[in-house]
Amino acid sequence: MKKKAFTQGFWRYVVDSSSLINIEKNESVRALELRKGAILISERVAYEVADDPKILKTDPLRKFVSGNPQVITQFQDNEEEEYLRILRQQGIDPGEASVMAIALKRRLPLVIDERDTKATGKANNHGIKTLSWQKFLRES
Repeated sequence: MKKKAFTQGFWRYVVDSSSLINIEKNESVRALELRKGAILISERVAYEVADDPKILKTDPLRKFVSGNPQVITQFQDNEEEEYLRILRQQGIDPGEASVMAIALKRRLPLVIDERDTKATGKANNHGIKTLSWQKFLRES
């Protein structure tokens, strides 16, 4: 029974960097550990929160991402084309564009920081279902 519940939760959400940071700062990395089978992040987001040389090796989020490479996904099928299309739009950075493309093409909800109303609007303009990181923690 547990196995079935676990597999149903696999890769249910795409998470952006600001949400990862907020979850880590407000709830601790443990909240991510409990949900690692349900989340995906793009390679660009992984760079932003873990691989950037400016990030300390002792940073808890860096350790989480480095210790759980299964949460990092590469572009599949035509996601890179979608990424480049989204990236051309004003005010969208590479991390945002990458998770938006993945969420859109895989039809997965995007976990974002809803305090950033620009991010919510941008995602909704592309037809991407979004939810706040707080709601994500309650639902998953």
